[in-house]
Amino acid sequence: MNSNNNSKQPQKTKSAGGNTTGGIDLWLAGIAFLLLVFGLVMVFSASSPIALRKFGDPTHYALRNGVFALIGIILMAGLSRTPIPAIRKLGQVGFWITMFLLLIALIPGVGLEGGGARRWLNLKFFTLQPSEPFKVMLVLYIAHLLAKDPDRVHRLRGGIIPILGIFSVAAFLLLAEPDFGTTVISGAIVLGMIFIAGVPTSWIVMLVAGAIPLAVAGVVMAPYRFRRVTSFLDPWDDPLDSDFQLVQSLLSFGNGGLHGTGLGEGQQKQFYLPEAHTDFIFAIIGEELGLFWIFMVILLFALLVWRSFSIARLSNDLFVRLSATGLSILLGAQAVANMGVVMGLLPPKGLTLPLVSYGGTSLIITLGAIGLLLAFSRTISPEARQGRVLGRRVATS
Repeated sequence: MNSNNNSKQPQKTKSAGGNTTGGIDLWLAGIAFLLLVFGLVMVFSASSPIALRKFGDPTHYALRNGVFALIGIILMAGLSRTPIPAIRKLGQVGFWITMFLLLIALIPGVGLEGGGARRWLNLKFFTLQPSEPFKVMLVLYIAHLLAKDPDRVHRLRGGIIPILGIFSVAAFLLLAEPDFGTTVISGAIVLGMIFIAGVPTSWIVMLVAGAIPLAVAGVVMAPYRFRRVTSFLDPWDDPLDSDFQLVQSLLSFGNGGLHGTGLGEGQQKQFYLPEAHTDFIFAIIGEELGLFWIFMVILLFALLVWRSFSIARLSNDLFVRLSATGLSILLGAQAVANMGVVMGLLPPKGLTLPLVSYGGTSLIITLGAIGLLLAFSRTISPEARQGRVLGRRVATS
């Protein structure tokens, strides 16, 4: 009697484009979900006073954030099932679309202005900040260019210079808004990706050395940026004017101490700390929940970035490796920048805390980036996953 035992063995399948299909990275999905739920709770707590004053409803911003989260989850789920060739096409087209949106956002009467910056587009039912999808499309497009011609990292003309030229145009549009924080994050993404792709270290050093004087000039030539840097160096120099927000943020951490004042019991959100539910929500976390939860949030972001880099390390697809690397840098750099600003360790920049802060475009696009990482995790072969487990076992035996 013949038995076909092979028919019961798990088979490695291939998706369109020759990508190995498998399960998503459940650790990555779980960490993102924890941060999202935590953020929804903290946005409600941090935004209730200002929502009550402006709209007569303390749940206004919390409910809107819940809708944004739902849209983002749907986007994340869809992207997590998208084939890699389709994601690559998305990057090629989406990059130029977001560049166009950055341009038209600068047009008076078209782009919305607020806080001295013109960064938004009014889409009737939704306000879009083009710089948020731009960062993700930048990752996908640079990954496409480097994967299409891997040897370009060893050439200047026709190799690295065109990539730097594209970034320079984007940086000009971002600085015109102005959005110095996104420009710095985007620059870190490009440098990290070309470094991983194999650009000589000496070239990276020269690029960084050339970028530092430009960054200094950008700070000195813009009076408001210069004031931000000086307030960062000495936040108590002018605590009632230019240093007010940072001082109130530091007071939030001081009020919270080790154990916090209790969820919903913070005082700084009572119109002392500006942007308490957006850029400075980390300070409210410190005040209401204390030092332990500050460490927990930092740990969750560290794990999120680690799992993202693991996808890049284990994939055999160059486009996937580079894209996952770029998204890892994006998530990690923005989280570090936000927390550093709120704690007075970095000069102030208008950046949200990914998955935690209130913000429609930011939250939706961040969940979309998680969806891309989950799609990339499907390309990791069972052999690569097993090799990681076996390697860990050998190392510990």
